[in-house]
Amino acid sequence: MYEFPNLNIEIVERDGAVMLMLDGEIDLCAAPELEASLRRVGAEHSKPVVVDLDRVSFMDSAGVHVLLQFALLDGNRRRLALTRGSPQVRRLLEITGVGRYLTIVASPQLRSA
Repeated sequence: MYEFPNLNIEIVERDGAVMLMLDGEIDLCAAPELEASLRRVGAEHSKPVVVDLDRVSFMDSAGVHVLLQFALLDGNRRRLALTRGSPQVRRLLEITGVGRYLTIVASPQLRSA
């Protein structure tokens, strides 16, 4: 697990995919840490990547930018999926129209019991 001032990132491999389980806030300060984690996962694995946004209490445009940037990098769009996230995150994704470019799933299918 990687812990930063406002964001915890846990990377879990399960069921043929890699999940980034996020907890906290993704803002301008935390976005570089999310970007680094996504790049690391992208470089080390060819498996699908699921970003669990359900425990993200706040995300701004910096977080959206990181997710879109990763999706557009080397064709990652097909292997990246996001959970719907908290109400604030869902609203941000709706307002920005990100749903047209990223796969959004109802719940993290890889979450441990």
